[in-house]
Order: sequence, then structure tokens, then C-alpha cells
Amino acid sequence: MPNAFVHLDRDSLTITVEFDKEESLVIKKDDLNMSFFSRGAGGQNVNRHMNGVRLIYRIPEQYIIPEKEVFELLTSSIASRSREANMTLAFTQLAEKLENYFYVHKPRKKTKVPKKAKEKRLKDKKKRSQLKDSRQQLPLDL
Repeated sequence: MPNAFVHLDRDSLTITVEFDKEESLVIKKDDLNMSFFSRGAGGQNVNRHMNGVRLIYRIPEQYIIPEKEVFELLTSSIASRSREANMTLAFTQLAEKLENYFYVHKPRKKTKVPKKAKEKRLKDKKKRSQLKDSRQQLPLDL
């Protein structure tokens, strides 16, 4: 599965994950397990209003990457006092997690150390060795 491009539409709270020109995954508000909670500082207001948002997204089977061993993504937000702001922030966090989930690292190309670099390293080692040799005390029985 190649790298995915994740687009977040903050107005309609939808996330689009584009894999290829033909294939894309659209995540809507209804596709998520959404719950609200209250926690943290705020005194009595926290007890009256449940403004914290928790989103759980179960990744469809055809999009699961077996090496990552992750089947659902969880985000939560209590940063703001309004439920709408927390919902937007939670969707932004979910988009970031989806981008990290579908990112595929490029394989590293093995390269050789250039001949000039080897020569320079050996020359520097020789120079350092001579410097250390010159610091040794001469024997006193001359």
C-alpha cells in the first residue's frame, strides 16, 4: 500500500485518505464511535457540561497494515471549553494519526564509503597518532 495523503475538511468534519488516483477512504462523523466526557479543572462547570470528546475509529479490514498491529485509532480532546472546538481538535488529531499510520518509509539505499573519505580518515588518524607520540616524555638516561 503506497503512502496516503490525508485531507481534513473542518466544516463538515470529514477526513479523506487518498491512496491512489482511483482509491480513497472517506471517514465521516457517523463512521466513528464518539463519546463525550467531563474531566479536569473548571469547578462546578465541569460537572454540569460534558465537553470532552473521545473518538474511536476502527480501521476497515482491507486497510489494516499487518506489520503495525493496530486495528483502531483513539483520540480525545478536553483542551477547550466548547464541545465544537474539542470535536474539531479531536478530528485534527485523528487525521494526524491516520497520516502516521499509512506512512510508508522509503527503503534505505546501501552505499559504499568513497575512497577519498577512507584516505582522509586514515590520514587524520596518522596525524593524531603522531601528535600523541610527540607528547611522550623522553627517557632521562641519555
